[in-house]
Amino acid sequence: MCYVMGGAQWMEIEDLLSEEEKQYVEISLSPCLQQCNGTANPPFAELNGEIISGVSKQTLLQIIKEELKNVVR
Repeated sequence: MCYVMGGAQWMEIEDLLSEEEKQYVEISLSPCLQQCNGTANPPFAELNGEIISGVSKQTLLQIIKEELKNVVR
């Protein structure tokens, strides 16, 4: 997650996951994902190799939980 452009708040996402979900998620901050020079809007997150632009904390949490539906039962 790009913390320079507003992503620092996303570290709180880990607190919103269940203990089981946390086993499958690794959250780390990056000073730069090298995306700001394009036409996409920050902040950026990278999930399973895919860059997501203009993402809010709530939207990212929803995306993570959707991805976990295939893993956590």
